[in-house]
Order: sequence, then C-alpha cells, then structure tokens
Amino acid sequence: MNKPVLPRLRKCLILVMTLYATLAMLHWPLGFTYFTQLSNLYAAAIAACLLVRRPGGTLALLQYTAAVSISLTFAVFLLVLAPLNPRGLFAAYAQDHGASLCMHLLTPVLTVWDYLADSAGTSLPRRRHIPLAVLPPLVYFLFILILGQCGLRWGGMSAPYPFLNYSAPAGWFGFRPETFGRATLGVGVFYAVLVMLLAVLLFGWGLQAASSRRRCSPEQDESLLKSSRH
Repeated sequence: MNKPVLPRLRKCLILVMTLYATLAMLHWPLGFTYFTQLSNLYAAAIAACLLVRRPGGTLALLQYTAAVSISLTFAVFLLVLAPLNPRGLFAAYAQDHGASLCMHLLTPVLTVWDYLADSAGTSLPRRRHIPLAVLPPLVYFLFILILGQCGLRWGGMSAPYPFLNYSAPAGWFGFRPETFGRATLGVGVFYAVLVMLLAVLLFGWGLQAASSRRRCSPEQDESLLKSSRH
C-alpha cells in the first residue's frame, strides 16, 4: 500500500533543505563540527530511512532523539546565538544564502512535526525512553572535547560555541559575567552543559508527552507496531 502524500512530502522537504544547507556550507568545512549541521544531517538520515520503512521499534526511538536534538538546535540559536550576532537576528538567519534559516528554523519545525505525526501510529517512545534524548548531545560534547584536545580551534576558541569554550576566563566552573560576549557567556562550561542537558530532558519529556496524547488505543498501537516490523 502506498504511503499518504503528506508524510512523504514532509520527509522529502527535510532532505531537500538539508541538502541545500549542506551544499551552501561546503565553503566552510569547519562548520561540520557544529551541532547544528550534525543534528540536521541526523534528522535527514532518519527521514530518508522513514521514506522506505514505517516508523516503529528502534527507528521510532531514533526519530525521537533526532527531533529532540534538532529542537535543541532551534532553541539555542534563537535564544543564545542569534542575539549575539552583531548584525542582528534577521542577518543571523539569512547567513549563507538562507542555509541558516533552513538549519535553525525550517528543518527543526518540519522534523518535530514529522515526528509527532509519525509517533501517533506507534507505541514508542515511552517515559522510560526520555533519558535516551541526552545521548546525541553528550556524544557531540565528547567529540568536541577530543577535537579541542587535539589542537583544533574555532576562531581562537577551544569549542565551536561560546558556552562550551573552556579556555575562556570562566573556564569549567567559574563565573566571569564581565567577559560576556561572542567568545563566552561568562559562566563555566560545566554549568552551561548542565543547563543544556536539563533543557534536552525537558524537550524530550514535552515531545514524548505530546506524542502520547496523539496515540490511538493501546491495542491499536500494538497492532501498528507489529505491522511496522513486516
């Protein structure tokens, strides 16, 4: 049986926008060490898989973690990074011929919409799966620490983002609000990471709760889950 058009269209749009943003960013290879690009590529990979497979099982959990991760991308850029842009909010989203708009707004919104629509037909995730949402950001953080320890620098910073820049005066556990700027938020990296992880858990809980409200009866859920494995 053919899949409905709208779910396929959402996934195709995610792929198209990710492809456009990726091509627009090829002039800046270092950009692919950023959580923004990686979370977009993760969401696109899941969308590609869902074009040929029904959501369910492990794929449903991966789609969930991708939706949470790209929600973090959306929120951090909107609330922290875009306001730090000296040219203003509009310029922050217009960077790289609109690639920033795709990565930080359009693809996140579509990915979350797609997840909520697909999760209505499965029995996953459950509340016990919420901690899984922190795995992609944690893996990314370890990845950045390794790159930083190997000597890679991002405009003189030891990490791609000001709140992860442990070489700033605030270091790991300090408070130096007078140093606030594009290179540091003036607080230790430990506290910034803790806030990010709490935000991820909050997003994870919110998406899980929203998807659970959209589900059909448990009996139908189980039937749909079994059929997705065939």
